Amino acid sequence: MSNLLGLTVRDVAQLPLNFPKSFLPERRLIAQLLPFAAKNGGGDKVSIGAQTSIPTGNSTGKVEPIIHYAVGMGMVTAIKISGGWQLGLTALGHVILNEDPFLSEQQTLWLMHLMLCRRFGSANPISGVASPWFALFSSGIFRLGNKFQQQDFVDFLVERHGDAGYLKSLAGIVIRSYIEDSCLGSINVLQEITANDKKFLKRQPAPSNKSFFPVYAAYLSLIWDELFNSESQVSLDDFASHSRCFIVLGWDEAMIAYWLDWMADSGLLQIDRYTGAPILLRLKNTNQVISSIYSGLI
Repeated sequence: MSNLLGLTVRDVAQLPLNFPKSFLPERRLIAQLLPFAAKNGGGDKVSIGAQTSIPTGNSTGKVEPIIHYAVGMGMVTAIKISGGWQLGLTALGHVILNEDPFLSEQQTLWLMHLMLCRRFGSANPISGVASPWFALFSSGIFRLGNKFQQQDFVDFLVERHGDAGYLKSLAGIVIRSYIEDSCLGSINVLQEITANDKKFLKRQPAPSNKSFFPVYAAYLSLIWDELFNSESQVSLDDFASHSRCFIVLGWDEAMIAYWLDWMADSGLLQIDRYTGAPILLRLKNTNQVISSIYSGLI
């Protein structure tokens, strides 16, 4: 299955480890890129910067990191061509651009976060489309726990990738993404706390409010396309262990069951619980699910 507008699942690429280059995922700049990508804009980074007003220069700048962020969040397609980039929008990108062009809705920001943390393919060792985000919110859950210090995350990245000189800065960028209101700070994925005169970061689960359920449905459908593309049905256990999506959501079994019942009641999934482990059968394609992302808003 492929997106209605954009690349097929086989074209999903893993981002370079240090793709942020010390720059944050500023919502304002990502929003400026989307209309340009919708027109299939392209060029070198200086040209793209001039057309989108994203600051850049010949040797550095924010254009390429912002492109990578938008790709990692599942909104933009980007092909490296001679002399620059060729951009486009995914089906998800089109819906977000039409419904929330300034990336201001909490539902949009949660989906941006979830997509940035998703697994890349099925190869081992397990990694993510954006490896540092996957490391923090998926692979690192057992190593770091729900409460950790920034240095713990740095140490974990060093364990995974070796002692690259930029890992301390990279860890800071990932964490600041969830502290700065100009990025994803308003969704409170990471909460800063103090205990015993030490500063910690505490993970927060995805909201249980039903207005977010269509967003989680889109997330499930998108990662199903990428990880189980040839399967119309899959066991819940296999989906959970392979995708690690519920780890990223931070949910317990009761919350997972509550949301899946909503999915079934909404006609998105059929759940067979008579064969042991629940079996999930898709009833809607990804484009149908994506089109309803904002249906929970009043």
